[in-house]
Amino acid sequence: MELKTKDNTPEENDDVVIAITKLLVWTPEEKSWWRCKSKKQSTLILDKVSGYVKRGEFAAVIGPSGAGKTTFLVSLAGKCTLPSEGMVTVNSVNVKDVQYTVEIVPQFDVFIDSLSVIEHLIFMTEMKLGSYKTPSNRSALSMLIRELKLEAHQETPIFALSGGERRLLSLATSLLSNPEILICDEPTTGLDSYNAAVVIDVLKKISTYINNTVNKQKLRYKFLYNTLTSINLHFCPISIDLRCPVNYNPAEFYIRAVSNNRQLGKIQKYYEDRLDYVEPSLSEVSSRRSLSQRNWFKQVHLLLWRLSLTLKREVKNHLLQLFLSVMVSALILGTCYSGISGTTQRGVQDIRGFLWLITSEVSFSLSYSALYVFEFEMSLFKREVGIYKCSAYLVSRFLSFIPRCILWPATLVTLATFTVNLPNHLITSLEIMTALTVSAIGAMSYGLGMSALFTSTGIMGDVIPCADIPLLLMSGAFHNIPSMPVWLYPVKYVSHFYYAMDAVSNVYWRQIDHIDCPLNETSLCVKDGPSVLIANGYSTNFILQDGVGLLFLTLLWALLGYCGLKREERKGYAY
Repeated sequence: MELKTKDNTPEENDDVVIAITKLLVWTPEEKSWWRCKSKKQSTLILDKVSGYVKRGEFAAVIGPSGAGKTTFLVSLAGKCTLPSEGMVTVNSVNVKDVQYTVEIVPQFDVFIDSLSVIEHLIFMTEMKLGSYKTPSNRSALSMLIRELKLEAHQETPIFALSGGERRLLSLATSLLSNPEILICDEPTTGLDSYNAAVVIDVLKKISTYINNTVNKQKLRYKFLYNTLTSINLHFCPISIDLRCPVNYNPAEFYIRAVSNNRQLGKIQKYYEDRLDYVEPSLSEVSSRRSLSQRNWFKQVHLLLWRLSLTLKREVKNHLLQLFLSVMVSALILGTCYSGISGTTQRGVQDIRGFLWLITSEVSFSLSYSALYVFEFEMSLFKREVGIYKCSAYLVSRFLSFIPRCILWPATLVTLATFTVNLPNHLITSLEIMTALTVSAIGAMSYGLGMSALFTSTGIMGDVIPCADIPLLLMSGAFHNIPSMPVWLYPVKYVSHFYYAMDAVSNVYWRQIDHIDCPLNETSLCVKDGPSVLIANGYSTNFILQDGVGLLFLTLLWALLGYCGLKREERKGYAY
């Protein structure tokens, strides 16, 4: 990268492709919401960085730790969401207004490790370029795999790749869209000498020649170096006189030099008068890249396809989870409640307890299975910002849980009710399954919404009990709903526990016409099933109320989850 100096101003035929003009980036000041005192002061990261890169250059930004290299590179890619001023343009168009013109290979790789190399690349091809079945896209992907030496690893799971191979896969992902500019953030970090050499060799083939860029503590000045000799020449004017000793590592020497405040002042004084910033002009929108996102429904389809691949690889874990969470619980319930019936006064309490346990088992299992989904996937989601829409990601995650919402209630009810005396056993079991399946979708939506709103495990552990307790009380299993305080009563309309208990209770008790009431009974006797429903505060038109209520809850938590994901999306690209 070169500075625009008075004695070296680029002509139009120099083919400048990326220009940086007085770029400032800083972290925002953080304040406590309950008081005006600042919790964290604003920090300047980039201070009026200017320069340009010409087409075909291979440039390297080097500098001490904490100099702002990653923030600078992410800004060049148009992915920085920190407060900023100045401009980065590509072909005279703001980099934030063009898609896939600039791609970045991040310092740390984030993949779905259970996917194979070819599955990951097909997914990215579909998202970025269009159908993989198109001959041009298939040919482009095949050539990329061949050039990056990934042919032998196409069917290899990503978790089995070496560090260098993962780096090449990350490079292939970025090159899929054929970007004009490729930015690599420390591409050899953590690699051994062989793998580092492989990655660098591939990068050399992409570019026509190498430009080494030396930066100072605030990344203010950029210089063009084609050879070690030219590096020394830039640091050896009389006013600077920084000469690398013989047999000393030049890279280490110059990085230490620009990290030293005294030496930094000399460099700044020497090059201060040589800056000549030129504001770039914006060209027409027609110059932007033609690549664009797939349509929303295709995005959902592709995300579901990727999730289905991970499900196939983890089917044993899911079956084990089903066995431990559902089957064992169902067998214990079936054994403990064997032979119970709601036609006696003692049986009323037994049936109420049984219905509550199967309802809570389904509700807790589905909500808690979705509770930490986004925490585990947040890095991947933020790394893929811009490839697909936030809503498509949420809907695909929602749909991926639907099979579980059907399978778990069906397994639990089949095993748990096998030894219980149910009226019209088969039909009643199917009706309870249906009610629990619908309520399971609401519980799952609650879990996903909470997962998106509170992505931190620590915060989640504090919030969930506070939310669960009032929702549990509204189920009517521990407290008669009519006796609740008036101000707490509306909470039942946002409780998936209430709707689930209301539905399964109605399915059972509406079929009980008579309940024995002994003559010597001193407590209040309920004489039939509808009386039990009234005593516990359950509805009389349960199909309409519970159906509409669960639909409302599902949409409410989905909307809250969407807001949580959009908040994370606005935080920007995951470095």
